[in-house]
Amino acid sequence: MQILETKIIYRDGEYVSFPNLALLKDGTILCAFRHAPDRVKEFGGIHHLDPCAKDVFLYSHDGGNTFEQELHTILDEEMISNQDPCLTVLSGGRILSSSYRWIFAPVGEGPVVWGEKRYQQCGNRFFDKLDAFIGDANCSYSDDNGKTWTLVPRLYVEGTPCGVAVRGNVVELPNGELLMPYYNKLALGQLSSAGLFRSTDMGESWEDYSIIAPATAEKNFYEPNIFRTQSGRLVALIRTQTDTSIPGMRYEDTYLNVHTTVSEDDGKTWGPVTEIPNFWGSNPIHALQLKSGKVLVTYGYRRAPFGIRARLCNGELTDLSEAEEIILREDGAHGDLGYTNAIQLDNGDILVVYYIADENDTRVIAVTRLRED
Repeated sequence: MQILETKIIYRDGEYVSFPNLALLKDGTILCAFRHAPDRVKEFGGIHHLDPCAKDVFLYSHDGGNTFEQELHTILDEEMISNQDPCLTVLSGGRILSSSYRWIFAPVGEGPVVWGEKRYQQCGNRFFDKLDAFIGDANCSYSDDNGKTWTLVPRLYVEGTPCGVAVRGNVVELPNGELLMPYYNKLALGQLSSAGLFRSTDMGESWEDYSIIAPATAEKNFYEPNIFRTQSGRLVALIRTQTDTSIPGMRYEDTYLNVHTTVSEDDGKTWGPVTEIPNFWGSNPIHALQLKSGKVLVTYGYRRAPFGIRARLCNGELTDLSEAEEIILREDGAHGDLGYTNAIQLDNGDILVVYYIADENDTRVIAVTRLRED
């Protein structure tokens, strides 16, 4: 794998993160990401939820060589932290943006608004200024290449004490059905499970469909990304962590190896969840089908040397453990980086997008351009 260039495509001094790419039929590229204020000067740090966070995107009309710097809005709701927009272009040209949301209450009122037990397990706090609670997932769609977006009814799982979050891209099946992975605690006292929503109407409504990875007593299953192989198998790539609420446990020590599970029936049922040896996973894992038949797997690497890594795997992802780890960059200042996503252009070039801190410790959206040997 040749590394052709690495460059920043967006920086405005604010906190930009969690990017995703989409390649339209006319060659236009969209880069979506979460945009929020940089709170360092105001509150002395950064946070992965913010009442001013919104989902935005940029256009590129020249194969990713340049990105127009005007921000276009997908979703911006007052006092809502809109999170992690993931773009999927359907076979008919419709663009889907899947994301999720945090909702807020005055500081100290979270247990009253959402219930004490629910808030203890599903809540958060924004710099001692607001209480926050994870809301439901979102899906927006555009039929005009991103000029306008329609937000569909919220995606939720019946009976869950928390809302569910989404980070993986949608998979379109040959019969036109759509599958979107989700994750979170599905019962009080549980760790996080991973599951699947299904749509039979091009993303205009969704139903809770199946459980990808059920909760265990030892492991959280976070941010699943599903990949459909050329043979038709669905492989779920799952960021997996120990219980992050254990007192005294450093968050960075909770990361485990990547776990996977496979469905042979288009997501109705899933096999055993299996740990992948030699594949440490501190970020969501994205898999891209290449024109060569191989699959490029990309991910952030949140321990020294911090950076972005990849593996070039076979078409069925059966060699995840053995595939050579390719270092795309290892110059990250710390672990607040990653959330990779990749597309392949008609000329064979591969664009891998992610967020990372620049020399001033400001988060930026960056791209590394690759070409398969």
